[in-house]
Amino acid sequence: MPSIASDKDLPKLLDTPTKPVKWAKKLVAEHLGSTAKRVDKPPMQGMFSRNPVLDIGGRPAGTKSFGRRGASQRPCLGLLPYPSTRQDVAPRCCRQRPRGSNCYQQVSWSNFFSKGCLTRSSGEAVDGKIQPHLEAILASPLQEILPYRHQLESFLDKLEQFKQLPLWVAHYDLNDLNILIDDDCHVTGLIDWELSSPLPFGVGFGRIHTLAGEYTGGEFWMPDEFEVAERAFWTELFGGMPADIHDALEKQMDLAQDAVILGTLLNCFIFEDGEVGYIYHQHACCREAWSPMSSPRN
Repeated sequence: MPSIASDKDLPKLLDTPTKPVKWAKKLVAEHLGSTAKRVDKPPMQGMFSRNPVLDIGGRPAGTKSFGRRGASQRPCLGLLPYPSTRQDVAPRCCRQRPRGSNCYQQVSWSNFFSKGCLTRSSGEAVDGKIQPHLEAILASPLQEILPYRHQLESFLDKLEQFKQLPLWVAHYDLNDLNILIDDDCHVTGLIDWELSSPLPFGVGFGRIHTLAGEYTGGEFWMPDEFEVAERAFWTELFGGMPADIHDALEKQMDLAQDAVILGTLLNCFIFEDGEVGYIYHQHACCREAWSPMSSPRN
């Protein structure tokens, strides 16, 4: 499905802010038998969403663009109306976690990703995602790339080896705003999957030390439990995956470690719309936190 970056990317019947609202009200009336009392935009955390939220008297109804329709529902503009209960208190994002809670959070979301094996090899992801990104970085004039150029070139020579790693579920933007936690600092949800695609095992874990560390005043620092949190992540990840996948990865540990480092660099030097840029805080994290501890070997 084509990406939707603005209202103009939507079909003509939905390509202005008022048109989805009009059709949403019609769908709610026709399918749910209710009249919308108020129409809200998605909350800030859903800033890229264009799903109107209609208040129908204590029970909001959403209209999800191009959602899957149930067998009993009549097609209408490719929209799916559905009722849901509004939460009185929004879940906290990971950025709001108490200091010292990193270990619990690392264990919790690594448990989720431990079930993320999709296939035994990653050829398509390497050819379609990794190689173009890596080649674009090496062709870029950015001065920040220079300290890592030799390592990036060595990864280019290992692309065929990376294809041997299992294909794994990966999140495009795994940062603390996209991880929801409860009062006990356990992960309750990962949001904003829109641009995500599977990657070779390890490449999608390039931000684990970003999450194990913390930022204060825009500066990255490693708290006392930093190494404990990283160990907890890898222990839970390997402990939760199927035994045969675990055994296969044990034989490829050096390659998996390289994949994590590659993922860290790809997250630092982003490749979007044909251009390479770099994310400062990820760059700082590369400098400060890059150590053998940030790998599956430990």
